[in-house]
Amino acid sequence: MRKLRQYLTAMVNGKKIRFRFTFLVIILLVTLGAAVCEAQNQIPEDVLFVGNSYTYFWNLPQQVHVLAESKGVSIRTSQSTSGGTNWGQHWRSERELESKSLIESGNYDAVVLQNHSMRSIEAKDSLMHYGREFAELIDDNGANTYLYMTWAREWDPYMMDTISSAYMELAREIDATVVPVGLAWQRARELRPDIDLYAEDGSHPSPLGTYLTACVFYRVLTGIEIDSLPPRLISKDYAGEKLYLNILSENNAQFLQKVAEETVTQFETDSDLN
Repeated sequence: MRKLRQYLTAMVNGKKIRFRFTFLVIILLVTLGAAVCEAQNQIPEDVLFVGNSYTYFWNLPQQVHVLAESKGVSIRTSQSTSGGTNWGQHWRSERELESKSLIESGNYDAVVLQNHSMRSIEAKDSLMHYGREFAELIDDNGANTYLYMTWAREWDPYMMDTISSAYMELAREIDATVVPVGLAWQRARELRPDIDLYAEDGSHPSPLGTYLTACVFYRVLTGIEIDSLPPRLISKDYAGEKLYLNILSENNAQFLQKVAEETVTQFETDSDLN
């Protein structure tokens, strides 16, 4: 009889242990699932790019869309751009720009602001003023503000410190997210001086430069670690035919992806510490 009681007690205790273990596993899975859902919900689905040729060269918004799509993430991108423009011109709706009315439509949950590449150096007061104006407008219409930190001109890498400092100051003031594109360009040039990120004018991006920029945007907008993104970015034209947005060698694509991932990770770490 004693042995029988011991056996039954062991069985009951075993069931209790298994029940507790199963319960803990369920709690863990639910917690992880909630975290994943929350991260997915934070990924913007409709993104408006406001800027100039640094945005429309080589179809940056479309490349960001294709990169996200390659990983099963839906990001619809559109743009309000005109060559050589700054935020003041967008704000005043010059050159038939409709940036303000597009933001006021409330159709976007993220707006990327890309100013003239020299504004942070030659007219910082303007950058700060219109950055505040746009951030308030974006917030009033239910979207988040992303600041597109541009890069230094090819012939003067020392510009980068001034550019990054201005965007960081503005971001802290308006509570915006910085997309550290310029820092990724700087890092790529340090690691591989041979890589051709610039067009012939030493200012605008080459296809390689736009691919790196798109990778940085993909990483910041999705929060997903960069892993094996495609080196060929393919969309479709009006007739449904293949449209090649960019074609890179596997080696160059992998290098630029690593630079983008490392730059954003380090930038986020440094931002958390400050």
